[in-house]
Amino acid sequence: MRILKILIVLISMVLFLNADDDHKKYKHSYKNLGYLQLERSQKEEIKGVLLSFKYKYKEFYKYKDEQEDILEDIIEENEFDEKLYYQTLMKIKERAAQLEVAKLKEIHKILDEEQREKFSDYLEEWQVE
Repeated sequence: MRILKILIVLISMVLFLNADDDHKKYKHSYKNLGYLQLERSQKEEIKGVLLSFKYKYKEFYKYKDEQEDILEDIIEENEFDEKLYYQTLMKIKERAAQLEVAKLKEIHKILDEEQREKFSDYLEEWQVE
């Protein structure tokens, strides 16, 4: 009976930790913008932007996973290919930056000056990981 209880706790922890990882991976899609006091039309426009980027993020994370497999392969090799590792890492970061810039550019167009100032205080939340 004691072993069964321990097994249940362990399984619960594994399920909880995996669910948390999925949330972190896609956290960019669920932002609270209440502090900006958006007008109804602005809310709809931002919702449209976020929905359009949802698919771009899905593609990005698939690409990132593939590139991370390459990084793992490089580490597993007998000789460390510094140049290939660096190039692969930079491809991931460049693609993430391009996605972030494109999304923020669209959001920037929607916000007024005061909202942009408030939004800039929470910019870190919008960075692609």
